[in-house]
Amino acid sequence: MTNKAAQLSNQWIKETDAILVTASNGFSISEGLNLFTNDKKLREVLGDLVDKYHLSNLLLALGYPYPNQLDQWRAFARIIEYYGNNYEKSRSMKDLKKIIGNKPYFIWTSNVDAHFTLAGLKNVFEIEGDWLEGVCSSHPDKHGIYQLGEKIHDIYLKDQAGTLTEADIPTCDKCGAPLDLNLAGENFEINQKQVHNFEKFITNYQDKKLLVIELGIGPRNQMIKAPSMQLVASNPKNRYITINKGELLIPNAIKEQSIGYSSTIDDAFKEFLTGKSYGATTHGPTPKTPAPSKKEMEKQEATLQKFYPNYMADKAFRPGSFPLYLTIDKKHPSYLHTVEYGQSWMYSMGDAAIVHCFTSDGQYYKVRLGLDKKKKEVHGFYAEAGTFIAIESANDTGAGFSQLNTDIPTNSSGEILIPRKDKLLQLFPDQREIIERLTEE
Repeated sequence: MTNKAAQLSNQWIKETDAILVTASNGFSISEGLNLFTNDKKLREVLGDLVDKYHLSNLLLALGYPYPNQLDQWRAFARIIEYYGNNYEKSRSMKDLKKIIGNKPYFIWTSNVDAHFTLAGLKNVFEIEGDWLEGVCSSHPDKHGIYQLGEKIHDIYLKDQAGTLTEADIPTCDKCGAPLDLNLAGENFEINQKQVHNFEKFITNYQDKKLLVIELGIGPRNQMIKAPSMQLVASNPKNRYITINKGELLIPNAIKEQSIGYSSTIDDAFKEFLTGKSYGATTHGPTPKTPAPSKKEMEKQEATLQKFYPNYMADKAFRPGSFPLYLTIDKKHPSYLHTVEYGQSWMYSMGDAAIVHCFTSDGQYYKVRLGLDKKKKEVHGFYAEAGTFIAIESANDTGAGFSQLNTDIPTNSSGEILIPRKDKLLQLFPDQREIIERLTEE
């Protein structure tokens, strides 16, 4: 299977009309940037700030509530100078550019390190921001996005020389307020030009042969993974190659169109470029699980109201997928179930909704969907494939109902999977009340 996968990956790259590269932390790690680890490099980059603020990784250093702006910008400058201004193309990046070649392409990433643009790739959509950009902390939506590469370099030099003062902190030239890094958070301003160009790319190629190459996106990171897999599912000519060592997720709907590499990105890229196997562990493509029989479908239809008590699907919304609007109330919750693909759930209106999640690896958690941050509500979340969920209304605003929405691939089988109550009770004894109340009888 490995030889076949290498040959097929090489063939898909040659035959595709366009390439959509999706990337997250795994790709950054392949380039030597690990936001989550506590190693010698952390101290090398941050110096005395590690002990001063007990910083255990770069991600904490970027989001730490420093007591003063000088130390905040010292941390920013040390990290960004090392990994941004001093960036040199890695083997992974060089090979990625060879793979793309002269094909139309787009990079869709949650990485904030600007490595793709620094490497000369121009068609990039950074959905969580770019640490070389800044926004006004007082009026982020009105005063535009600032390019901070040179300013951060100056801050770094003065920090190293011991001459950094508050006068060196970057400020908005329109109102004088301090700048924030333009990263996902309260003041984040998404780059609208990137959004426009990305939407244009998808419109141009979603009905042609589009190859999605997914780099280092874990199964629980559904922000990019779920919609890109739905994009593949929308067109039988589309193809999907995912690389994530040790943990792959390929839903049934796209098994015939997909290859998974449980390997390093460098090893997978070597096979892509040569069409030869060098020992990477691969999976697929494989036939989809057969659709349920007519009798089974009729049985599912009879029980559908248990899981989608009051729903509407809008098939005219957009090519490739359509939204399903689910309305629940106190008497009609959505019972425990799962589907064949990861799902993004978004709050629409009414009362907040409480989503109970039971994962395939034995974890339970719940999410409160709504708009009130004081109640720790979030506007949306992703449930990975295989997670059983039940949704009930919080009944907290007097609306009497909660409405949510999710996207469904147009060629999905529509199969709903129902858990065995006895097995759930064995695995999750602490959640007995929830399971008893929200499991189909």
